[in-house]
Amino acid sequence: MKKRISELSAEEWQKVFPIVLEAHNPSCKNWYENERQNILNAVKAEDVVRINHIGSSAVEGLIAKPMIDILLEIDGCCNVTKLVEDLNAIGFGDEIFTRRDDPMRLLLGKGFSSDGYAGKVYLLHVRYLGDWDELYFRDFLIANSDVAAEYGNLKINILKDIESGIIERMPNGNPNGYSEAKVEFVKKYSNIAKQEFHDRYKPR
Repeated sequence: MKKRISELSAEEWQKVFPIVLEAHNPSCKNWYENERQNILNAVKAEDVVRINHIGSSAVEGLIAKPMIDILLEIDGCCNVTKLVEDLNAIGFGDEIFTRRDDPMRLLLGKGFSSDGYAGKVYLLHVRYLGDWDELYFRDFLIANSDVAAEYGNLKINILKDIESGIIERMPNGNPNGYSEAKVEFVKKYSNIAKQEFHDRYKPR
């Protein structure tokens, strides 16, 4: 019987889901738009406050992992259990699903299996409406190609350090070593962006 993703060992995870960096794929924009519409068709309209394409695949010219990150911001009165059920119905969360609280954050994957990645892979981040750094960081990279290039080089170097063993990809069995190695860079430019863009995503 085939294992579920949650049953994979750290070694198996790294083999099934290698970190791959690819040149920007112009099709990502259309893939996002199609999935955005699928999501909006599946959930209650009054629950959705904002939905955005985030992450490196949203930045033209930036190398990225072959997956699309989507930030879905929901209303505070949303029935989260029902929302998750509706998202499950269109393939989100079958294998990748995590929840954190204070503040509430959901992560639902689509296109993942213990056989590896499908042709189109999505990570859906569900949160209550907020002043999220990911939106500012995306906008700053789009507006500053030199910083985007620096970020791309950082990702390449982090991947080299993981492959050589300098950085642990799965500390304590969690696949977040790559992301953690980018935190200081992302935080630095997110804070600059919030000043430059005057809190454009802050709820009013």
